[in-house]
Amino acid sequence: MKTIDKEKLINNPVYFSNNKSEALEDALRMFLETFKEYASLNDLSADQISSFQQLIMETYQERKAVYFLESKFSNFTDYIDTAINFALNTSLQSNDKENITKVFYYKNKHRLVSNEQH
Repeated sequence: MKTIDKEKLINNPVYFSNNKSEALEDALRMFLETFKEYASLNDLSADQISSFQQLIMETYQERKAVYFLESKFSNFTDYIDTAINFALNTSLQSNDKENITKVFYYKNKHRLVSNEQH
């Protein structure tokens, strides 16, 4: 079986991985193991086990999607925070506005272009 190259699949939400999602996967694995032990000790029916596992997986997928979206939007939120801080903390002369805008745009251009490609 081939190993998955994280850099090639970084934009694929199925294979998405960061510190939070890896911790979430570890938690899922431990929780499922614990649940299986609990189910065998308490003689749960197959329907009960199935419904609980379905709820667990839905919650896992929802949380993983949140982590994926957080990672994708982090560049945009950083850009907006920087722009707002710059706008609030800098007083500009009318003739400097165009030059500062160009510098600010080119500083963040790489991040925006890389996000548009995905």
